[in-house]
Amino acid sequence: MNRIIISIVILGVMSVCCFMSVGYVDSFTDMLCDKINEVEKAFEEQDKERSSKAAEELLNEWNDFLDMAILVNDLGHSLEITSSIAEVYSFAQEQNEELYAACDRAQAQIKMFRDMQTPTLWKIL
Repeated sequence: MNRIIISIVILGVMSVCCFMSVGYVDSFTDMLCDKINEVEKAFEEQDKERSSKAAEELLNEWNDFLDMAILVNDLGHSLEITSSIAEVYSFAQEQNEELYAACDRAQAQIKMFRDMQTPTLWKIL
């Protein structure tokens, strides 16, 4: 009987941790998308210093997340996001018009990352 109770407790703890992780990833990816929008807005206003600073913050936030993340389901995808965010940072520093495409690409990859982390019945099976 004790084994069943312990199993139920372990299942409950794992479920709570899973939903907390999903919530964290959702809020984190929303923050990254907001930061990318801030970079684009500053670039449109031709504020090089603000766009560069926002792009640097974006890059640092993502790198800090990768350093903290213990389990990343798809390391290849996270490397693509790293590459896209590095492009955003580089184009913001250079004030290059390719910044818009890099921002769109980074946002699409970040949203895909969020969707990949969301548990669904199909992914569990």
